[in-house]
Amino acid sequence: MEEYYKNINIPQNATNVKIDIGLSYNAPQSHIWLENDPNTIVFGFEPNPEAIKSILSENIIKKDSSHGEPLNGKHINTRFFLFPVCLSNVEIPITKTFYSTTNDCGTSSLYKPTHFEYNETEVQVYSLQNFFDLFPWNKFEYIDYIKIDAQGSDLDILKSAGDYLKERVVYITAEPENTIYENCSHNSIDEITNYLSLQNFQRIHHPNTQDPTYINKNFIHLKDKIFIYQQE
Repeated sequence: MEEYYKNINIPQNATNVKIDIGLSYNAPQSHIWLENDPNTIVFGFEPNPEAIKSILSENIIKKDSSHGEPLNGKHINTRFFLFPVCLSNVEIPITKTFYSTTNDCGTSSLYKPTHFEYNETEVQVYSLQNFFDLFPWNKFEYIDYIKIDAQGSDLDILKSAGDYLKERVVYITAEPENTIYENCSHNSIDEITNYLSLQNFQRIHHPNTQDPTYINKNFIHLKDKIFIYQQE
C-alpha cells in the first residue's frame, strides 16, 4: 500500500475526504463529489484493469446515456487519487483471482459471477485497515463518507477496517448484493446493518443515496454539514 501513497500530494485547501470503492469505468460518484466541493479530495479503489485504463485516460467516454457523468480528468492526481487494488477482509496483503466481466459497467468482482461472462485476472488485495494505517490523520480528523459498490464484497471490506469505522468515519453507503455471485450470501442487508450497528452506526434514509446508508452516532452533529451522494 505504501507505493500508492508515495506520489500523493494533498492540496493545502483540502478539508474533506471521501472514499469511493468500486468505481466502474467512469467513477461518476467521485465526479459529483469533486464538482460539488473544491475542498474535497477522493481516494478511489478499483482493481479492474479495463476500468483503471478508462479512468486514467482522462477522457472517459460514456458507454450509455443512462450512466452517470464521468470523472473530470483535471481531478486525477490533483484531487482524485486512484489505488488500483482490491479490498477485502484479509489479514495480510495477498494476490487473488478477480473476475473481470466482459464490457464491465460495474459488475466485476472477487466473487465469481453467475450471470456474466468474465475473464480471470490476478489482483493485489489489501484490507481497508492497510489504507487507514498509512492515512495522514495529522491533516484530517475524520473521513466524511465511504461509498462501497463492490459486487458482493461490501461486508468483507467493512470488516477489514478494524476500529477505524467507529472511530474515524461519518457516513457509509454499501450495496447488499448477494444473489448473482457465488459464495457471497453473507453480503445481505441484515448482515451489513448488524455489523455496522456494532460499529456504532445507525441506518438512515438519506435523500441523496439509493443504497443503504448509515451514520456514525459519534458524528451525528455533522450530519447536515457533509455532502454525500450515491445513485445507480
